[in-house]
Amino acid sequence: MTTPTPLPFHQKIFTHAKSATLTAKLLSHPASGRVPQPRDSHIQTLRSSARFTETERSRAAFTLIELLAVITIIGILAGLTLGAAGAVRRHGAASTAKAEVAALQAACDRYFADNNAYPIGTASPTTVTAPADATALFTNLLGSATLTAAPTSKRYFEPKPAMVKTNTTPNSFIDPWGYAYGYNSDGTNAPLIWSTAGQTTAGGTNKWITSWPKM
Repeated sequence: MTTPTPLPFHQKIFTHAKSATLTAKLLSHPASGRVPQPRDSHIQTLRSSARFTETERSRAAFTLIELLAVITIIGILAGLTLGAAGAVRRHGAASTAKAEVAALQAACDRYFADNNAYPIGTASPTTVTAPADATALFTNLLGSATLTAAPTSKRYFEPKPAMVKTNTTPNSFIDPWGYAYGYNSDGTNAPLIWSTAGQTTAGGTNKWITSWPKM
């Protein structure tokens, strides 16, 4: 009977090390049938939760930046829109006032053609106070004290309701800003008709809308 020859000592160490490495790989492989330990499962859960939390934080931060950007853009657009709308309204009011001043001047010319005189008015064209005698222009051009009253003389002007201040008697002509039109004439010279264009303080007469050329 032949006795097997024992392996050298260094080969025994190598064989045992190789066997231990293979066993560790088999235990760590899913197919090895190794049952996960509670501690391993807890560690995996913590790692997953950490990754999830980091992802959510990144998404939340990105969403906040987007929201701030959108709010900023909306604010800029709103400012531009409101500014443009205000400019359009001012331009529209100025255009309306110019047309009404021209219409009043034409009505005064028709009055002069029939009466050989203009309606008399003494309002000062250098102040922004509401003309005290604006009603005289109204009664002379409409032939009545109010817009709804039947005229007692020839009517030279047909104003739109928005152009008439009706809460006083006699009524008066008002501009698109709600202020009375100014009127000045001695009856012989061509009248001066103007709108203060919403100005309520001294100065700023260069913004007025007038029947005479401005320097």
